[in-house]
Amino acid sequence: MELKVDALVLRTADYGENDKMLTLFSLQQGKISAAAKGVRKAGAKLRFAAQPFCFAEYVLVKRGERCTVISAANTDGFYALREDIGKFYAAACVCGVCDALLYDGIVNEALFLYAVNALRAMCDGDAAEALIAFCIRACELSGYRLSLRGCAGCGAELDGRAFFDVADGSFSCAECAKGAGVSETTVQVLKKCAGEPYRAEYILPDGKKRALKLLHAYLCTKTETEVRAFSEYIALL
Repeated sequence: MELKVDALVLRTADYGENDKMLTLFSLQQGKISAAAKGVRKAGAKLRFAAQPFCFAEYVLVKRGERCTVISAANTDGFYALREDIGKFYAAACVCGVCDALLYDGIVNEALFLYAVNALRAMCDGDAAEALIAFCIRACELSGYRLSLRGCAGCGAELDGRAFFDVADGSFSCAECAKGAGVSETTVQVLKKCAGEPYRAEYILPDGKKRALKLLHAYLCTKTETEVRAFSEYIALL
């Protein structure tokens, strides 16, 4: 049986002498594992289709539970992400989060579109902010919504030092303090990337780094999966 899917390469692994196993996030079929034969050869026709972050229309042959890529038409290779080490690791985080949140064969069109749009935003814009925005949206889609509009205890606006409860994704003010302390700049960066009103003077590089650390810890707790690219990317900021 042949399958035609629009898919993003989440992960690759060498297989045999010249092959790769691909983990694809497809719009139509969800997460799929597929073999790409001969793609490690220098002149391989489908070499591009086995690269990180490749977004293409894949034609797969399915026999039993195994899929094999037989052709692909490139939609967007996101080549700019491979020319900058920071953008590369930020993009790897997007793919890692998708891999952690998805189950094989479960379709999630919204997450797919968020991932593709995040990679596009990273090519020409602020990779850290694009990643933070993606993680917030991915958490919400998966039932792990971050509550940024006010203190979970008293409802007051989050102003100044706040606290974050990783168990339920809620923030609280200093008076209601529940969880670990969070700086003002971290909260404001999260608000900006979530599309909430924010204070521009607090949007600093250190705040982006701290926001990513918080999101990484939260995702690890909820998915029980370590997205290793996060540590590498955070170290680069």
